[in-house]
Amino acid sequence: MVSVIAFDEADYPLLLEQVTVEAVRSVFGPITKGSITRYEVPSIGALNFVLDEVLEGGRSRTLAFEESGKALSSLMLTLPLRLPSGHRRAAAQAPRPASPQGEGKSIRLGSATAWSRDRFEPAADLLDRGDLDYLCFETMSEVTMSAAQASRLENDATPLYDPYLVARMEPILRQAKAQGVRIITNQGWLDPVGAARRLVELAGELGIEDLRVAAVDGGILTDRITELGVNFLENGRPVAERQDAVVSAEAYMGAAGIVEALAHGADVVVTTRVADACLYLGPMAHEFGWSLEDHERMARGMIIGHIMECGAQVCGGYFADPGYKDVPRLAEVGNPIAEVSEGRVILSKLPGSGGLLTPATCKEQLLYEVGNPAEYLCPDCVTDLTRVRFEQVGQDEVEILIEPGSGRPKPPTLKVLVGLREGFMTEEMVIFAGPGALARARATEELLKERFRRIELRAEEIRFDYLGINAVHREASPPMEHEPYEVILRIGLKTSSRAEADKLRREVDPLAVNGLAGTGKWATSSLGSRVRPVVGLNSCLVPRELVPTRVVLTEALAKEAT
Repeated sequence: MVSVIAFDEADYPLLLEQVTVEAVRSVFGPITKGSITRYEVPSIGALNFVLDEVLEGGRSRTLAFEESGKALSSLMLTLPLRLPSGHRRAAAQAPRPASPQGEGKSIRLGSATAWSRDRFEPAADLLDRGDLDYLCFETMSEVTMSAAQASRLENDATPLYDPYLVARMEPILRQAKAQGVRIITNQGWLDPVGAARRLVELAGELGIEDLRVAAVDGGILTDRITELGVNFLENGRPVAERQDAVVSAEAYMGAAGIVEALAHGADVVVTTRVADACLYLGPMAHEFGWSLEDHERMARGMIIGHIMECGAQVCGGYFADPGYKDVPRLAEVGNPIAEVSEGRVILSKLPGSGGLLTPATCKEQLLYEVGNPAEYLCPDCVTDLTRVRFEQVGQDEVEILIEPGSGRPKPPTLKVLVGLREGFMTEEMVIFAGPGALARARATEELLKERFRRIELRAEEIRFDYLGINAVHREASPPMEHEPYEVILRIGLKTSSRAEADKLRREVDPLAVNGLAGTGKWATSSLGSRVRPVVGLNSCLVPRELVPTRVVLTEALAKEAT
C-alpha cells in the first residue's frame, strides 16, 4: 500500500486528476506483477493505492534486499505532477479550540511501543509524566510469529513469547502498580500463559504484592488449522494440503478477552495476537461500558487504537523528510497519549519531547497498512476510515473527529496467519570501491554464476543486487547518471536444505584470493551463521465461533505453577 496525501487539501483535485492508476503503473510497473487499485479518501485529501504482488511472496519469504517494502514508497516521489501557474504551498493554519469535553469520565492511554524492537525509554517517560490510566505495548508485526517459530526451529529452548518481556516490564512494573496504571501488552505471542506466568514470577522477585496478571489465549490454531476445511486466500488451495509444512497458525482476535480480563481486575493483561488497535479498544470498551456488538462505538475505538498503535510514528517518527517535512529533535521523539471521553478524543505527547503531532502526521498513520479505507476489516467491526478528520487544537495536540456511520457489524470470520516451513535463505555481500568498481562487481556476479554451475548448486531462487544502484527499487530503479565510486554486490538465495544454502558462503569466502582485484568482504561471522530457516506466511479466514477466547487469571497461573 502507498498513500499520496495533499499537504493542502485544496490541492486534492490535482491528485485526483494526475495520480491515476495508469500514472502509478508507469512508475511501479516494473516491480508490480498484479493489479493496482486506487481508493479515494476526500475527508483528508488523500489517495490510497494497493499494489498486488510487489513483495515477491511477501515479507516473510522475499529475497529482496528491502524485505519490508517500506522503502518502495519513495518511488512514488519520482512521479511528476503538473502544477498550475503561480501555485504556492498553503501556510499552516492556526489551531482551533477543541470541541467541548462534555460530561462524563475520560481516560488517558499511552503508547509505549510500536513493535518488539522499539525503544525502551518511552514507557518510563509516559509513566513518569503522562498521568495515564493505561500503558499499551504493541510488539507484533505480521512476521513476528513466524520469526518466533523459526527461532524455535533453530533452538528448542527459545521462549515463544517476546524475549524482551522481562526487560520491558522490570523497570516499570512496580511504578505502574503503585500509580494504578494498568498495562495491556501483546508480548504473549505464541505463549501468553507462559508470558503471564513469567510476569507473576517477576512480581515476586521484585516484591510487588497483589499484582493481578491475566493471559488472553485461544487464537493459536496450529494444531487444528488443517482440520477446519479452510483455504488459503492467496491461491485458493486447501490449507490441509500443506499439513506437513505448517509451523504456526494464529488468528487476529478482538477485544473481548481484554475486556474480560480488565473486568476481573487485572493490573497487567498479556495477550496472544490480537488486532493491534484492540489493545486500545479493550480498555475503552471496559471503561465506558461499551457493548462489543455496538459497531459504531467499536469503530470509534478501532480508529483511536489504529492511530495509537504505531507509537512515535504519529508524533513525527517515519514522517520526516528534510526540507519537505521537517521534524524537530527526532532523536528524542515522543510517543502519543490519547485522552478519550464519549464526547471527544485529543491526541498529545509529553511536553518537551521531540517530534511533532499534527493533522499531517495523523493522516499518514490513518492510512498505514490499510487497503480499502472505506472497508477496514477488524475483528470487532468493519470500520470506514473515510469518515475521519483531524484538527489541530494546540501545540502538538490534535483532535480526532469521527463522523457517524463509521462502523458496520463485525465480519463472520477471523483472519488467520499460517506459517509454512519453506526451506532456507542466506545472503552474502562483497564490496568494491574506486575506479572500475561497478565493472568488477559485475564480473564477480558472472564469476559466481559460473561457480554455481560447476558445483551444481540446487537453489530455488538466486538474486544479485547492487546496493546504491538497484537493491531497493529493483527493476524500477532509474538508469545510472554516472559511474558509482562504491558498489556492494549482494547475493541472496533460497534452497530446500541448509547444506545447500551453506554453499554460498563457501563460494564467496574464497573470493578473498580467487576473485577480482580489490574485492572486500562483508564482516566475517561464524560458519553458516547467515543461513536461516524460512517460514512463509499465508492467510485464511476461519469462522469466529471456532476461535474461542480464553482468559487465564493470576490465581489459575499460581495453581498451574504448583
